[in-house]
Amino acid sequence: MDVSQTSEHIAQDSLDVSMDTFSNMVQILNALGNDDSLAIFMYTVNGIKSSKQAIFDLGLTQKRFYSRLKDLIDVGFIEKDSGTYRHTSLGTIFYKMGLSLMSILENKERITLLDQLKQTMSLSSSDLDTIKSMVSQGSSDISGVLDLVFFSNKKEKIEMLPTYDKLVEKLVTEMSGVKRTILLASRYVDNRVIDSLLKVANKGVEFKVIMAKHDLEDKMNKLQMILSPKLVMSMIEYFSSPDIDDRMRDGDIPFSFCIIDDTHCFFELPSLGESSFSIAFFLSDKDIGTRFSAYYDALWEMSEKKSMPKLFQQLSKFRQ
Repeated sequence: MDVSQTSEHIAQDSLDVSMDTFSNMVQILNALGNDDSLAIFMYTVNGIKSSKQAIFDLGLTQKRFYSRLKDLIDVGFIEKDSGTYRHTSLGTIFYKMGLSLMSILENKERITLLDQLKQTMSLSSSDLDTIKSMVSQGSSDISGVLDLVFFSNKKEKIEMLPTYDKLVEKLVTEMSGVKRTILLASRYVDNRVIDSLLKVANKGVEFKVIMAKHDLEDKMNKLQMILSPKLVMSMIEYFSSPDIDDRMRDGDIPFSFCIIDDTHCFFELPSLGESSFSIAFFLSDKDIGTRFSAYYDALWEMSEKKSMPKLFQQLSKFRQ
């Protein structure tokens, strides 16, 4: 099957792209389809003022360098400007995509592990070690907690939550039955969780929330699009409380987790992205809950109070 036949088939059946677009994709893949071209393309990120130096740095012959460079120029990735080879706007976009792709490839084992997790919890000790490393990210405190979770008979208590909606559904259910305390550290801003927190607050339950400060304002802007007026007013009233700094802070959160009544524990496996969800776990265990709570207290002390008025300011705009 030639390119035109293939592109026509794809355009009609799945991707809905034109034959010209598909042909351009083929040309781009061909241009980047060998080590020399890819090396030159990545090297050009800072510009190439001296071709002689680039040839030396890349270990290429002059013929190979200029041949591959021409291919990259022909597909619109590189241009010569005032004597310097640079990425075009298109080239810059593909360069950033390339960095993301390399990050994914470097985490290939991690992605494969996630697929295994979603199919079964029967993992080898080395797989569980990988999970521990991914979640703890060098923290000896949380590493000790995960030793208890995955390397003891407590592993049998674990419930896997393979989707974000499953996590929220389970979390809201557990929150509805809370008796004393909720400690929540979250990378997400979810109206269902906020609603549950405000309901238990009215019942006298003590809770603390640490929000990931990364892109917090943007998350709040998106949240206002789905909040009901009643919930907005409840949030504004709560955030105007004089003791808000004793209940809510923002900080650097390596992964989301929650402890309810010192026993019911939720924690996620960090994903490759900043905010995308991969998988989460739930288990009820007093010992693990106590250790997670100690880790939470340490994060709380490192989190910032001063950012909460900014969050309230964002919420106040909803009334305008």
